[in-house]
Amino acid sequence: MKIDAHAAEHTPVYPANLRRRRCYLVISGDVKRLSDDGMALDPRSVDLSDKGVRQARELSVMMQHVAFDRAVCSDYSCARQTANILLDEQESMLEQAKAFSDIKAGCFSKITPQHPDDRVCQAYETIGEGDGTFLGGEHWDSFENRVLEQFFRLIGEPAWRSLLLVSHDAVGRVLLAWAMGSDRHIMSSLKQDSACLNIIDLDVVGTQVLKRLVRGINITPYDLCKIADSQTVLTVS
Repeated sequence: MKIDAHAAEHTPVYPANLRRRRCYLVISGDVKRLSDDGMALDPRSVDLSDKGVRQARELSVMMQHVAFDRAVCSDYSCARQTANILLDEQESMLEQAKAFSDIKAGCFSKITPQHPDDRVCQAYETIGEGDGTFLGGEHWDSFENRVLEQFFRLIGEPAWRSLLLVSHDAVGRVLLAWAMGSDRHIMSSLKQDSACLNIIDLDVVGTQVLKRLVRGINITPYDLCKIADSQTVLTVS
């Protein structure tokens, strides 16, 4: 048998205290973004639409055998509802973290179905700008910082191994970009559908992340092959 004398040099040596932790990152189910008279609704208090409830329930069926030992959602009503559907009888374990709220827009109140604003469809194109904002609202720099700082706090808390995190489109994109070892410039390409599931594994020693593995992106059990809806979240009212 031929022995490769250099094989050991390329074989990773893992610390004995290495732990693999998993984050089930879920995006809130569908919501009604505009009132009947065409005005933008406050995203913080909007509940899931009937469609959003169905989406979350289908995801719940797919995830029925997944065990969570930590559950966190944003302070938005739709995120809390989505998380509660997924947790079923474990609702009492759910925590809320305001830092995982969606990026704040500056001009949604001026957009109506009768007068669509092209900036909505191009909202992520300002990511690379030094002083870029989301639709004239929150700066991308500050948004990315608050999301990652809160996520790093969770990583620094060692008790959990299986985390359910329910948040929003832009938050999911930030966390996926980080998990891929990239910067936020790839966010515009990371599509996040309503009630989608992303799976991120973390190899951790203490609070130090040694490796990040993205195992699934934008998984939607209600439309696995993305046939029914080709629109993006921001173009759906």
